Amino acid sequence: MVILEFTKTLVRMKVTTDLRKITAFGGINLIYDALCAAKLPEFINSELGIRGITAKYLHSDIVLALLANSLLQGSFLADIEQIKPRLCGQKYSPIPSADTGEYAFQKLKNPSQFVKTGSGVTHEINYNPAFNRMLVRAALKCKLLKNNSSNGYTLDYDNVVLENNKQDAQTGYTKTKDPASACIGRMGLYT
Repeated sequence: MVILEFTKTLVRMKVTTDLRKITAFGGINLIYDALCAAKLPEFINSELGIRGITAKYLHSDIVLALLANSLLQGSFLADIEQIKPRLCGQKYSPIPSADTGEYAFQKLKNPSQFVKTGSGVTHEINYNPAFNRMLVRAALKCKLLKNNSSNGYTLDYDNVVLENNKQDAQTGYTKTKDPASACIGRMGLYT
């Protein structure tokens, strides 16, 4: 690893040895460092609670693995298996299996509500207010929002139809889905 130190008149080069395996995804370690500096793993665990005495992975391990999956262009949960060997030995670990992630979040999900419209169409709605409150508190914790902003914030709520031919799509949901989201600026605060 080469570290460059810049001053007004001099550039110093310092060579150090890094025992971690070299990976094309090394930049993700910088993201992990920033998340740890903001104490986000501890925050996630305090919000979502303890998984159990025998659980090998914390909720934060699973959430951060899903983030890594997304940042490394994974498009569904099973892609975690593809990134796991590449991130082995990096800061961004431990990374649980896709099955562990699925199992852990099945325990946290709320039951779906079914709403029938006047025209007879039934919509499945899944809403988790605890997760949405956690998103807002995380934005406050990371100082992305100010708790007492004098100007206030504009909340942009939108439903977007997305193509969905993913491996883990439910039967009857293979063509499109209509997720709701709300953002302040570019921060997603409601899903």
